[in-house]
Amino acid sequence: MQIDFLPIRPAVGGLLVLLLTTRAVPAWAADPAPPPEVVFKGAPGQGLTVSVGDGFSLNLRGRLQLRYQLGLPPGTPSRPQQQVSVGTARLWFSGHLYRPELTYMLQLALAARDYRDGAISPIFDAYLDWKPHRDLAVRAGQFFVPFDRLRTVREFALQLADRPRPVGELTLDRDVGIQLYSDRFLGATSPLAWRVGLFGGGGINLADTRTPGALLVGRLELRPLGPIDDDSEGDLERRAAPGLALGIAAARNWNSNRLRSTTGTRFTGGVTDHLHLAADAVFKWRGVALQGEYLWKRASVNAISSTRPDGTPLIEPTRSAHGWIAQASYTFQPPVELVARVSQLFPLRGTDPSLISELDRLGQETALGANYYLNGHRFKVQADWIVRTPVGLLPDFSAADHLLHLQLDLTF
Repeated sequence: MQIDFLPIRPAVGGLLVLLLTTRAVPAWAADPAPPPEVVFKGAPGQGLTVSVGDGFSLNLRGRLQLRYQLGLPPGTPSRPQQQVSVGTARLWFSGHLYRPELTYMLQLALAARDYRDGAISPIFDAYLDWKPHRDLAVRAGQFFVPFDRLRTVREFALQLADRPRPVGELTLDRDVGIQLYSDRFLGATSPLAWRVGLFGGGGINLADTRTPGALLVGRLELRPLGPIDDDSEGDLERRAAPGLALGIAAARNWNSNRLRSTTGTRFTGGVTDHLHLAADAVFKWRGVALQGEYLWKRASVNAISSTRPDGTPLIEPTRSAHGWIAQASYTFQPPVELVARVSQLFPLRGTDPSLISELDRLGQETALGANYYLNGHRFKVQADWIVRTPVGLLPDFSAADHLLHLQLDLTF
């Protein structure tokens, strides 16, 4: 039996041609992947945002505050003291890297008034923030120590020109460290938030060495009525439903070499420990905003003792005190707001005698203010009067220290 293969030869040839024309194309010859989409967005008060695909974004914002201040110190005759200045000038760089849950922030403060306690660097915030899970996030770098609400409210969102006196004396400022936290612990609608942080304890922009130490802080927050913008003062939204935020915090700063734990002048020699306690509350509803806070701080020793080069002892007193703040405001329509604040600061036994004398004269602070909002806290005109007097139900204004402010605050 003979089989003729001639009829299948054209089919074999066609198969070879097909294989040759459909072979894999080398990577260098393939069409390049399309570049990631670049999107630009901008809005007044929100800055300019550039997004490159899903892997990177950059938001650039600026802030400018033009400030007029007139001071009238106690005494007769009293000489008014005027200051006309750029109160602050800030730049923010923020966004995400690689994925949305990994974010960054860099804030630079450029005005002369921003350089406190002998600072030599303009860096205020510089951190990375990673949120891999609803119940656990990590932040590392330089940022606000999560202690009391009236300090962690951003400066552009304040209702009065200056923070209350007890906050300046008793709070914890920015520091370098790491923080673990959750804003919605154990549930997407959970009212509970927590924060635990470990910091260097020396404050911001350190350029010198010191005795080893650490700052440990913990904070619990409860929002029983649902979400509330407690990071911004006042009820500018005139919210239809009431909002309430409660917080408590404790901190210990070991081997601090600064007068106010993380702020103030540095001791010439020696260190001390500071124990801090805080409780705060914020309530907002239909244009009414109420906030209050109690702060307590105790230095572990009454004085810092060291030795001068000639062998004689050096005594440097520490500061221990406690105080409270109450602030109330009402936002009208159109966006005009009136605000009032009162605070008292008391020395603890055994503290620096100069602090006792100072608070005997000017331990109570009363403030009244009026604000006009053109774009919320992002663009506003503010005027206020702040007066410090001896503590009392009816303060003695004849011995008062007066401050008047008029300022324009713009975030762009």
